[in-house]
Amino acid sequence: MLFLKRGLMAAGALALAAMLLNFVAPRAAHALVATAVQVMNTPATPIPNKDVDAPARSPLTLSCGGTGQCTTSAIPAGYTFVLDSYAISAVATVPSVGFLHWTPPGTGVFGEQLAVALTSVSDRAVAGGNFTMYAAGGTAPYVFVEPPGAPMYGVFTGHLVSTP
Repeated sequence: MLFLKRGLMAAGALALAAMLLNFVAPRAAHALVATAVQVMNTPATPIPNKDVDAPARSPLTLSCGGTGQCTTSAIPAGYTFVLDSYAISAVATVPSVGFLHWTPPGTGVFGEQLAVALTSVSDRAVAGGNFTMYAAGGTAPYVFVEPPGAPMYGVFTGHLVSTP
């Protein structure tokens, strides 16, 4: 009987010690961990937590119209224009070719070009598609068609990213 009494006393003491540790230790451990990973997010030093160059944040559509060729408005300085798709339409019934021109970032040289075949549809020659190209800020992409002299327009659709 004495053995059972001592066993129960030991088990009770162990249970009491476990309950005391349960109340004291988690708070101390939580306080230690909380101070170890505390982050200060102030306006002067913001914590980056999202992609600021995500396509949905800065969409841009550049368009132009003219006779034979047209120039879009300029891409804002400090940004690179990421072109995702284009469309060209010209009033022409003969097979035509459209040319997209742009200045790549960091080159300062106007000279990248994409030639696309325009398909005749009724009284128009049209082309469009998706591809990725990068145009430097401060420059203005332009479009021209062959044969020259046809009323036409061009549309560039994409988004802006910050230039490092």
